[in-house]
Amino acid sequence: MGKVLVIGASGQLGSVVLDQLLEDGQECVAFVRPSSRFIPPDSQLLQVAYGDLADFISVDNACENVKKVIATAGSSVPLRGDKFMADEVRHYQHLITACLNHKVEHLVYISAFSSPYDGLISAFPVKRQIEQLIMMSGIPYTIFRGAAFMDIYYAVMGSRLAIAGVSQPTLLRAFWMTKLYSKLTSGLLENYGIALLPGNGKVKQPFICIHDVAAFMVKALVIPTAKWRIIELGGPETLSWSDVADVYADVFGKKISKLTIPSSLLNACRLVLRPLSPAGENIMGSLYVLGLYDIAIDMTAVSEEFAIKLTNTRQFLLGKLKAYSY
Repeated sequence: MGKVLVIGASGQLGSVVLDQLLEDGQECVAFVRPSSRFIPPDSQLLQVAYGDLADFISVDNACENVKKVIATAGSSVPLRGDKFMADEVRHYQHLITACLNHKVEHLVYISAFSSPYDGLISAFPVKRQIEQLIMMSGIPYTIFRGAAFMDIYYAVMGSRLAIAGVSQPTLLRAFWMTKLYSKLTSGLLENYGIALLPGNGKVKQPFICIHDVAAFMVKALVIPTAKWRIIELGGPETLSWSDVADVYADVFGKKISKLTIPSSLLNACRLVLRPLSPAGENIMGSLYVLGLYDIAIDMTAVSEEFAIKLTNTRQFLLGKLKAYSY
């Protein structure tokens, strides 16, 4: 199907997308920043294009001879020197223009989950603007709105295992708040039997693992019915934060104490951080909404259409334990 350009190939999701494409024997272009610590996989199918979405020329050059694009890049958890979501709409307009210039046949984009509370999470209105740009561009598209990622939010609960083997974990990017949080909480769950639960711990989410999100994005390139759609993505089960802690307890064979973080505290932190750190406000807003609002996504039809067997929480944890000594 021609070359596939992966935007954000050095990120936690983008790197998995790239690996899956290469495993499928697909010729790829990895678009990464020159300052990135990206270590290219050893593959003759891979070409690396260094650039930045802020630099239109580099984006346009990367799109040359490319037929399909998977875009995972975002600055909701900024790297050192970045500003939170600064000019992200303009950056994606660069990508769209480059795709039009080179007659790209399909653009696949990862966006944020749907809820009535988009306004409480500062990155979400930006994501919706980018969705609109893509839909109005005339480029055949697939937009996935992903539920909470196990690999990220289980780490937020205090699990070090959730990011085991991840080369570029989002929570350990060069952003002071996530790095500090990770330093203070990583391993609480496995080492001390303490799980941090947003809200009252009873709110349910269709947690999905990043490997499955990547699989949907890759499969979308070859499934004709995937085009011209926004698809909600979730996992195979809907669990409360407390339920997740119970699965950890069963997998590790020990008692897990549940420490809830009241929604009122998360919201207060969100408001306090608003003038100080937009990225910090966004993180607190995400936790506030995920601890406040039940989300349920029936994945039966979509998983059958894409022929993807979804990974549940138990399988995710057991797979991590099997792959990494702990």
